[in-house]
Amino acid sequence: MEKLFEIKGYLVKFYAEYTVYVDKALQFILALLTFTFISQNTGFSEIAANPLMTVALSIICTFLPLTMTVVLATIAVLMQFYTLSLGVALVAIILFLVMYAFYVRFTPEKSIVLLLVPIAFMLKIPVAIPIIFGLIGGPIGILPITMGTIIYYMVDCVSSYETLLGTANETGVTGQMTTFTQQLLLNREMWCTIIAFAICLLLVYTLRRMSEDHAWEIAIVAGALGNLIIMSMGYIVMDVKVSYLALILGSIVAIILALVVDFFVFSVDYSRKEYLQFEDDEYYYYVKAVPKVFVTKPEKTVKRIHERQRTGMIDVEQVRALERATETERLEKLRAEESEIQRIIEEELKQ
Repeated sequence: MEKLFEIKGYLVKFYAEYTVYVDKALQFILALLTFTFISQNTGFSEIAANPLMTVALSIICTFLPLTMTVVLATIAVLMQFYTLSLGVALVAIILFLVMYAFYVRFTPEKSIVLLLVPIAFMLKIPVAIPIIFGLIGGPIGILPITMGTIIYYMVDCVSSYETLLGTANETGVTGQMTTFTQQLLLNREMWCTIIAFAICLLLVYTLRRMSEDHAWEIAIVAGALGNLIIMSMGYIVMDVKVSYLALILGSIVAIILALVVDFFVFSVDYSRKEYLQFEDDEYYYYVKAVPKVFVTKPEKTVKRIHERQRTGMIDVEQVRALERATETERLEKLRAEESEIQRIIEEELKQ
């Protein structure tokens, strides 16, 4: 586990050093997936569905705010719809204007949520969006998630009922608008999905704010299970035919992705939690404090066992002079001792 936290530390440090480049790379990938979703599920206009056009638009969106990616993606969808049918394009314009009126008013900074929802549907993991944004966001995320879901089913409706909408051309623009509106607004699967996503986000948001240990992990699993149960019941009641295996696998993948987000955003050590109490003139405060997990890169220390002593060149003359001086001192010491012994002997003889 400690190794994972070290890897997290490396990634955080890398992102801190190269924030601009990483953000632009992610923005390019997001735009590329968005325009790929549009071209793969419509493709009525050869120009808009051209892969080179998709890449070019993605590059342009890389250097623009995310809101401009939403605007360009909307224009691309309308171009595809207009190529198929004028009535379909008119209905889409009305729906986009209504949705964007709420979007601009309440959630202009949630462009990424609006873009990620259709991509998540394309990747078969749509429930990951309400779970993740229930963890790091709030109830206001229901609005962009609902809008993204409607946009996905709008595109899917046109793709699925292309023949039916083409037949409506015989009745004129009014017939086209009526047919498309009915097919979209009476889509029971879409409304079931919107309700399930809203409940899932609120459930995750409520549980992850609790003070219980592992509240985020509990919220993730509860949100996925809640969404699975609600959607299954809704599909059964509304008699909607879906692949329950794909629904279960999508929920499992969504749980894994949400746990990854939990690891990077909310890493705490419950083994070192503390309960604190404060008071002032009006209230008593009971606080549960859980420390965050920080793992720093281990520093390598080198212990020196042996250090070679530096030596210079040996001067032979100096060595010889030192030896001569030592010998002279030894001889002088011997003479002094002999003289002292002789003096003592003389004194003894006189006595």
